Amino acid sequence: MVALSEIASHALQVGEALADVPTVGALIDRTLNELARLLESPLVSFTELDFVTRTAATSFRPYLPGHSVAVDGVNEILDEHPVFVWYYKQRDWAAVRLSDLISWAELTQTRLFREVLVAVGGQYMMTVPLADPASGRLICFVVNRSDRDFADQELDFLRRLQPALVALYRRLSMPATRTSAPVPTLTRREQAILKFLASGLTADAIGRQLPCSSATVRKHLQNIYSKLQTHDRLTTVVRARDLGLIREEDLSTDFEWDIRRNLLK
Repeated sequence: MVALSEIASHALQVGEALADVPTVGALIDRTLNELARLLESPLVSFTELDFVTRTAATSFRPYLPGHSVAVDGVNEILDEHPVFVWYYKQRDWAAVRLSDLISWAELTQTRLFREVLVAVGGQYMMTVPLADPASGRLICFVVNRSDRDFADQELDFLRRLQPALVALYRRLSMPATRTSAPVPTLTRREQAILKFLASGLTADAIGRQLPCSSATVRKHLQNIYSKLQTHDRLTTVVRARDLGLIREEDLSTDFEWDIRRNLLK
């Protein structure tokens, strides 16, 4: 991480580097990569929490098979999650460090620590929201480490970068910007698989619908990832929506939350 005196200018440089992303999906993808690199984090994620339904959805980078259990675990213990409670109870939505919200001794006694953080290898955590939690949702990037806590200057860096991320997210979330990027050409089979993906089906379920083997479906998925420049199913669906490759009515009615959990399996 850069020296404390260089944090402001470095955050500005990162914000400028992200300014040319064409879609929300691209913003998520590139920001995850940048946070992992700059903060030396082996685990970064894009997370959405719904304060009304008390549900959460997370896309990990990298994604490992055991992460789906952790996502389900978060959904079950939101009322005990220090970050959830923090943003739910007050209006300050600046980036926070988990260790500033709860002591290590208290954290190790929680289900969050035992069932989620240890499982994903992310006992130390920072969160940077992209939208005001007063809207009823917490949309944020999360950075994790297992070997050491994040330093004050690392938290300061996130807080200085946050305004740029918020501005980009707001601009790219506007409907008028969704079709501004060049649209990749998908084959008819890839288009069909993409629609099944958006409806919430796993690779095995898509294979039964077509019909074809799940291995064939995964091969098509890899081709779709390559064309859309994505690395996982969450950002693929988001980017496809942004580019107009799938319509809102193609999405699962649970798209905002459940599909993102299911597609990680």
